[in-house]
Order: sequence, then structure tokens, then C-alpha cells
Amino acid sequence: MKKVLVVAGVTGVGKSAFGVKLAQRFNGEIISGDSVAVYKELSIGSAKIKTEEMDGINHHGIDIVTLDDKFSVRDFQKYGRIKIDEITERGKLPIIVGGTGLYIRALLYDYEFQDEQEVDNTWMDTMSNEELHLELCKVDLEQSEMIHQNNRKRVIRALSIAIANQKSKTELLNEQKHELMYDALILSCTMPRDALYDRLNLRVEKMMKDGLLEEVNQASQVAGWDHPAMAAIGYKEFREYFEGKLSLSDAISLVQRNTRRFAKRQITWFKHQMPCRWVDMSSEEDVSQAIEEVSLWMNH
Repeated sequence: MKKVLVVAGVTGVGKSAFGVKLAQRFNGEIISGDSVAVYKELSIGSAKIKTEEMDGINHHGIDIVTLDDKFSVRDFQKYGRIKIDEITERGKLPIIVGGTGLYIRALLYDYEFQDEQEVDNTWMDTMSNEELHLELCKVDLEQSEMIHQNNRKRVIRALSIAIANQKSKTELLNEQKHELMYDALILSCTMPRDALYDRLNLRVEKMMKDGLLEEVNQASQVAGWDHPAMAAIGYKEFREYFEGKLSLSDAISLVQRNTRRFAKRQITWFKHQMPCRWVDMSSEEDVSQAIEEVSLWMNH
């Protein structure tokens, strides 16, 4: 199995710099695992690594599409697997760096996306949310119990998957083994909560000084507020400000609050979704020990 090192975990703890350090030590190239950094126009709010910070290390998955496009987790899975193969063939170590857990999981595990294309959904247009949910109950009871009947988009998607594949989404998921496709070592970066929250608050303030407001304004004019990328933290919170419904200071506070909440959710997600070696980025001793563990894994 191909070796893949992952530097994942909580936002704002220094994953990018740690990834560069590991790439220098172990002859690696980096694949960004961030769902917003793929867009050329979104740099400040995504905390995208700058060229000078890359320190000569090849980075992939950054600035690969524009806001005229939409880039999904399925697109990332395909792109990332190609890059893993290419980097490995060059005799280097692929290092995934980022905090978008779903992207990383889809890349590492044998996850196959269910196809709901080529299905005529027009008959669903005239049905109420309740009626659609009842149809889903008939074909996929487990999904119907997980999806609220008013979440019309998800109900229709689950129904479409069942129709396109002649199997329910639950059956298709159960057929997958949920096994790692690579010899992966997953480092999940974190730090004590008080220190993390202080760091995140300061990071948002720095983003504002660096021109975040102008970036959000330009992106919203190019892509519109309904573009998936504009739902990211650091962008969506300014919508009401530009609509005159929220003060700038309240919008900034909202970004800070949502970033802190996101960090908390990331910790929970990585704890439950994949086997991680947690690294306390505030501890030089723990960081050094993690690097030694990577060295042992590389030689195994």
C-alpha cells in the first residue's frame, strides 16, 4: 500500500507550517485538504498558505478552480488520488494537509459516491415535503429516519440515488467496506482550548487587516451568495453586513464565534471518524515526539 501522511485536525493551530516542516524532513509534497483553498479568489478567509511560506515545497490542490466552477468532495477525491499516485511515482511522500474532514475521509477510504444522475425528478416537483418523505420511507427507511421531511433537497437526493441505482443509499453504503486504501498515518493537530480560542480570535482580526472584507465583497459579486464556497466560515457571516442588516463589528464577532464552534466540531469529528495520533501543537515535546513517530512509520 502507498504511504500517505495526513496533517489534519483543528483550524488555526499551525497545520500548514507543520506540513512544510514534515515535507522537508521526509522528502514530501503537500496536497491541500481544504475545501475553500481550491478557489483562486478565496485566499484570506481560507487562511491559504502563501508562496513564501511553502519554503520550496510543492503544494497541490490550491488555486485549481475559479468561483465560476463548483468543486465537490467527489472532485477532490478524484484529484487527490491522482496526485497521490504522481507524488509516489516521483519517489516522494504524499502529505495531506487540511481540516476538511469529509474531503480527507473520502480520499483515504474506499468511499464510492452514489450516482443520482440521469434520473427524471420532475414528478417530485408537485409533491409536498411530507409526501416525498413518505416515498423515501418506502425505499429507504433508515435514511428517512435520519433526514427531516422538511429537508427537501436531501430527501430528493436519497430518493434519486435509490432510483438510479435500484438500491437504497443505505444498501449501497453497507456494501462499502469503509477501509483505508493507503498505509496512512493521520496526525490530528490541536491545542488547549483557551489558547486555541485566543489564537482564532486574533487570526480573524489579522484577516480583517489583510483585506478580508474586500475579498468577501468581490467574491460575492462574482459568485453570488448562493455559491457553496460562500457558505464557508469567514464569508457567509458578512452577507447581512453587506445587506445593511448587521454592523461590521457584529459580523466580525460572528466570524470569531463560528470559527471557535467549528474548531470544537472538528475535534469531535476527527475523534470519531478516523484513527488519529493527536498532536498538541503548543507542546514542543509532543510535536518532536510525533515527528519521531512519523520517522518510525516511514521505516516500517
